[in-house]
Amino acid sequence: MDGVPLKLNNGKVESIFNIQIKDSTLIPIQEAGLKELLQEAANYYDNDNLKIAVEKLWDAFERLKTYYSPTLDKKKSVIRIIGDISGQKAHYKDLFEKEFLELTQIGNDFRIRHHETTKINIEDHRHYDYFYKRCLSLISVSIQYLG
Repeated sequence: MDGVPLKLNNGKVESIFNIQIKDSTLIPIQEAGLKELLQEAANYYDNDNLKIAVEKLWDAFERLKTYYSPTLDKKKSVIRIIGDISGQKAHYKDLFEKEFLELTQIGNDFRIRHHETTKINIEDHRHYDYFYKRCLSLISVSIQYLG
């Protein structure tokens, strides 16, 4: 069990796997607004305020999608980011296109950034952790490729 991010707590197996943005990861980010949102998300996550952490992370995700604006509109900016992280290889391009689309859909469908009555409520605290880690995964890979 060494190296496995699990612990036994009152007879239940719990994940202790936490991924987080480190300050060294943020250094190459030139866009101040994106860096600030990622720092805010990390701070809220560290303080176990997952609802706000997810909201801030989704704001960072939306900001990331406009990274190459105003030179490129949002859609073309995303296409450039996907091209860079995929190395223009079809299988990876398809994978990252789907992930950008799915995360956008999650952000639109669930009460993360929008709070209309038609949005899906997130009632289980653990789902916030899932959304956070999933979105952070794509963002952390993407920022390694930003020009």
